[in-house]
Amino acid sequence: HELRNPLAVQRAQLEAIQEGVYPLDQDKVDRLYIQNQSLSHLVEDLRLLALADAGELALNQTRIDLEQLCLDIIRNFEPQTVQKDIRLIADLEADVFHVLGDKERLKQIVNNLMQNAMRYTQEGGRIKVTLRKIDGNVSLEIFNTGPQMSEETLAHLFERFYRGDRGRDRAGGGTGLGLSIARKLAEAHQGSLTGANEPSGGVLFTLTLPLIESK
Repeated sequence: HELRNPLAVQRAQLEAIQEGVYPLDQDKVDRLYIQNQSLSHLVEDLRLLALADAGELALNQTRIDLEQLCLDIIRNFEPQTVQKDIRLIADLEADVFHVLGDKERLKQIVNNLMQNAMRYTQEGGRIKVTLRKIDGNVSLEIFNTGPQMSEETLAHLFERFYRGDRGRDRAGGGTGLGLSIARKLAEAHQGSLTGANEPSGGVLFTLTLPLIESK
């Protein structure tokens, strides 16, 4: 369904161009290119999930400084937060946070969580990234002051393509697979990913990964 509908729309547009209903101009080419990119991203996301389900997802694991990885990603998001008047706070303990993992896949998890926080945080809101040690693990928390999730959404939060709240539909961007992929990647690293409403308001996602001893 998620592939069939956009493919049907794209085919209809191409047929209209073939029949002379629509002119083949640069605007139409650009729109078709963007649609093709979205479909390519969706296919790649589905491929990744299929590999994870089959236990065949290859990880290039090395010793990763998780604090530095988080700082790099936070810096990348700073221009967006300034533009949207969102306060971005980094609360990173003064410690060493080494994990064994695939750097690109770990970046994918954190990027997905940050994109999710940006999408649902209203103008003038706040995003807080917290990194700390808990019982031999490292806990990465990403909190945002966006609207809280319904109980139904919480129950299905990491299901593929699930869209319970009206504010969390295709118009919000993405393929609808970001959180599913993030959890699968966390589990592939022997970790976990959870999402919950904060009692005082807002939403909190927590990524937990096993620490390794620093050299």
